[in-house]
Amino acid sequence: FAILEKSRPKTITAFLVEATNPGFQFVRPLEMSAPHPLGEIAFRDCVVPEAARIGKEGEGLKLALSTLDRLRATVGAAAGGMAARPLDEAIDHARVRHQFGKPLADLQLIQDKIARMAIRLRASRLLVYEAAWEKDQGAERVTLESGMAKAFATENAQTIIDDAVQILGGRGVLKESMVDLLYRSVRALRIYEGTTEIQHLLVAAQLLKSRA
Repeated sequence: FAILEKSRPKTITAFLVEATNPGFQFVRPLEMSAPHPLGEIAFRDCVVPEAARIGKEGEGLKLALSTLDRLRATVGAAAGGMAARPLDEAIDHARVRHQFGKPLADLQLIQDKIARMAIRLRASRLLVYEAAWEKDQGAERVTLESGMAKAFATENAQTIIDDAVQILGGRGVLKESMVDLLYRSVRALRIYEGTTEIQHLLVAAQLLKSRA
């Protein structure tokens, strides 16, 4: 939670507001196409003590942007987890499902899809690992690394899951199917903590700034 100070309109200070703080209200959960722990909150006559301040006065924006760096990498990690299960489901299905007298796994088109899915997943994980490693090494900002990780991992997770649905065929679009649930769940990851388009702008800005 950050406030814009009236005396200094361009100054933002961050505070941690407890759920039990008077004036803090949970308005409602935000229902989406697939379950995500998101909701609407409100601050009505909410008085926050000075002791709840995070960081130094006026450094709220800096803190928020640094936090976003970390959160974007975690979204990339979540995308990798969502993509790993459909890859396993697709491989298992291709080995046991027969078409034209032989397993789907024997078809080169299926093999090509599975290979591309695995490569996308491995590359996504490596980008996430790099962003996390840089932060663990004490880097103050990892805007470039986390932006790349989130954009690449979330977009490719969507592609991997879509390919899994294709391989599973009719079973992949059944409501009780895990890949169908993940197909709906992964879509939000391409939006929150900054859309893919925003990540591309951030990455480009960092690269251009480094050459200035």
